[in-house]
Amino acid sequence: MEQLSIRMLALIVGLFGVIVAFCINLLYSFLHFLSRVAGVTSDQSHFFWGLLVIFIGLVGSLFALFIPTVGGVLLVVAGITFFFIAGWWALLASPLLLIAAFLAFRYSREQRQVFSPNQRGIVK
Repeated sequence: MEQLSIRMLALIVGLFGVIVAFCINLLYSFLHFLSRVAGVTSDQSHFFWGLLVIFIGLVGSLFALFIPTVGGVLLVVAGITFFFIAGWWALLASPLLLIAAFLAFRYSREQRQVFSPNQRGIVK
């Protein structure tokens, strides 16, 4: 039961991180578009690459509930890659994705103990 609740928490934190990352990606790309229109900068915005990274984070957060190892890897990849997309603005979203990855990994490798009927107190 504890595994399911931790995985559910990873799902919720991951989804919240994806929502924050999406908002940051929209604002970052929109501000770069406005500065390009005004002729202030020639930096490129990576809106579609940002959406791809956000989609990877979304899939990772959904996988965290059922396949926590795969979900954790996808969340780590999305959390680190978002720094290349949004720069320092990723500090607002990436920690949430990395926390969700940690929560997904936390109980994914735990071995379940198998008890014989005598160890459970059941005597035939």
